[in-house]
Amino acid sequence: MISENSVLTAPDSVRVWRGFRLPQLPLEQFYSRLGAVFIPATVKLQIDAGLRSYTPAVTGGLDGKPDWVPDETAILFWKSQQTYWNGFTRLAVRTYTLTHGGVYITSGTPLSRADFPILYTGVASLNIDAPVFLFNNDADWMHGTIRHVVAERPRNVEVNTFKTNVANALTRIQGLSAHLLGALACIGDDYLVYWELGPLAPGTGSPVSGVPFLQPALSGWYKVLTPAATFLPMSIYDSWAGMDVRAGSSFNMQFERNTNI
Repeated sequence: MISENSVLTAPDSVRVWRGFRLPQLPLEQFYSRLGAVFIPATVKLQIDAGLRSYTPAVTGGLDGKPDWVPDETAILFWKSQQTYWNGFTRLAVRTYTLTHGGVYITSGTPLSRADFPILYTGVASLNIDAPVFLFNNDADWMHGTIRHVVAERPRNVEVNTFKTNVANALTRIQGLSAHLLGALACIGDDYLVYWELGPLAPGTGSPVSGVPFLQPALSGWYKVLTPAATFLPMSIYDSWAGMDVRAGSSFNMQFERNTNI
């Protein structure tokens, strides 16, 4: 059965993606491949493999973005971690996976990668290239307000200090459990990515956000994005030019989930 209703997923069932553009791929071609192939294929080829939500953002080409900050990020929620791994038994998923090599650096440094998160329990649980989730409750990341931070490690702050500063902020954000439905973070040697999901604060019409808690740790380049609900009213066999993707594009892809998976 296909359902359009809210579908809750566990906070550890998300792949946290950090992608770095192939250096030989011009920015305009990068945007074109993301919009005409990669982003729509992520949805269309994986719905029937158990994809529950997909929220990509394109930072490549933004003014001042350092090369050591990802050019594209995404969170991809699945019914479960096992559902994700089971996807590789399907031809559609194996075919989709091969598209990465035409867009991203997939070996060497910096390395494009995705990982499942663990529960954040303080600074000791925050490690390089190891995502964390802040709230241990199920949520539907296709619906609600998402705020996304992409930032560099300030050049005058060494890695361990950056880790400690971010951890202090994440601990404060955990105090917003009455207002946020979910939050995810990942640090690399040189960057931070962070997502939060929340409804409007009751009676105020304004969102409660953990982003201000992070800002003291982000004295270098950073960007805050709000993914827009985006539909793909086409099939993979339609004549279709693709999505309009450019620097700063951020999408919360809307699709019908296959609840049989």
